[in-house]
Amino acid sequence: MARRSTKKADVTAQTAITRFDEANVGRLGLISIQERIPDNFTSWHVDFFVEGRPAQLSCESLPKYGGVPHGLDGDIANAIILIYHEHGSPADGVIRTTPYQLLKRAGLDASGRYYKSLKLSLLRLRTSTYFASEAWREHPRGNWTTVTFNYLEGLEFTTQSDEQDLSSGSAILIRLAKPIVKSIRAEYVKPLDIDFLTSLTRPLTRALYRLLDARRYNPLHPSEVAFEYSVNVSDWGEACKIVDQRPNKIRATLQGAHEDLIERGYLKSADYTGRGKKQVISYVFARPVDAELMRPVIPAVQCLLDQGISLKAAWRYVDEFGEERVLSRFERFNRLMARGYQANSRSGLLVDIIRDDAGKYNDDGASPLPRQPTPERKASQMPTLLDLPDQALSLEERVERAMKTIQFLMRDRLSTREYAILRACLIVGQPDADFAAATVSAAKANNSLDQVADELLNYIQHYKPA
Repeated sequence: MARRSTKKADVTAQTAITRFDEANVGRLGLISIQERIPDNFTSWHVDFFVEGRPAQLSCESLPKYGGVPHGLDGDIANAIILIYHEHGSPADGVIRTTPYQLLKRAGLDASGRYYKSLKLSLLRLRTSTYFASEAWREHPRGNWTTVTFNYLEGLEFTTQSDEQDLSSGSAILIRLAKPIVKSIRAEYVKPLDIDFLTSLTRPLTRALYRLLDARRYNPLHPSEVAFEYSVNVSDWGEACKIVDQRPNKIRATLQGAHEDLIERGYLKSADYTGRGKKQVISYVFARPVDAELMRPVIPAVQCLLDQGISLKAAWRYVDEFGEERVLSRFERFNRLMARGYQANSRSGLLVDIIRDDAGKYNDDGASPLPRQPTPERKASQMPTLLDLPDQALSLEERVERAMKTIQFLMRDRLSTREYAILRACLIVGQPDADFAAATVSAAKANNSLDQVADELLNYIQHYKPA
């Protein structure tokens, strides 16, 4: 059995989970961190201990799909869990999505470059079988159980070419593994900084970050996070599912990712002690120095984050100008962009609109672009979804951005099914995506979300697919 020596110390509580990873998936490291592996690397087996008891974890895969899940498969698997959560964590584990949505949630280029890689990732996640013996936490009961599963229990997709490749027009149906679904619905999860994760450029760095971050959390009390973690190098190579298990090869594989995470301020240090197979690697995690990192994200902050403004800066603007002003100015920003204004920097324009006290962006005053004629209405009357601006941006990008804003602000006012139909409505421009998002943002500021929810439901009820 593999040797395992860990040290966890200086524990603090983590709160306000806004994005998360299922704790078993994160801790066990089901996907090899290596970006490339030999096609004949079709299985792995790890022995370890859980609370002093022996446990095992193994994976069997098919060579025709490129071996065990690895590299970008971790990004896709993480995106699936995020989308599953956004869909309301349905009990049957089924989500309906598109290649574009999966790639965007994974932080990958959705223009077409990764469509072939996405298909292979999904097939590996569907066909690879995992066996976890006394290693899977059934958290509500406090037990360690044995489970066998495929990460995806079901996979269906449509194609639009003779080659059967995925494309922007494909539809994907996924059924997530029952053990993962059960854990998520039981809220056995750990926080995940998705913005930091997707900002990391190397797949191996992202994979090591996910595994390291999961190991920081106490599996018995997943709200507790440690700032130190030590592990035997050979054991760590097995946990990372590195092909060549020689200590010097493990160190070489991890070196670049260590440098990235130290440079980005996630790790304070990654030091080795000892020699040969007795080497131990000790991680010291950097402490969050900004109180903003621990504050629950509110709608006004989320609107700023969606436009590429950092978390620290977003909180500074909300604290300085107030949530109501930020939301109302965000609505104004959306109307400008929907009318076709070409900004050198979207985030820069939004900040300028928030700061503006001279009235240059007022709807009834000067504006940086010509006004489009709109129906007259009283100043106190909030805009309706019938007031559609000219379309200016890529349809997929506009719909994705609008749905993210609408779902974040509307929460459970619409059901999962209603959100899915609303997405279809936005795709055909009934209502326009940008203006729908702006209207919902304005409703949040005016405390009239229920009124807008009724209007959205009216569109949904009268929607007839072509």
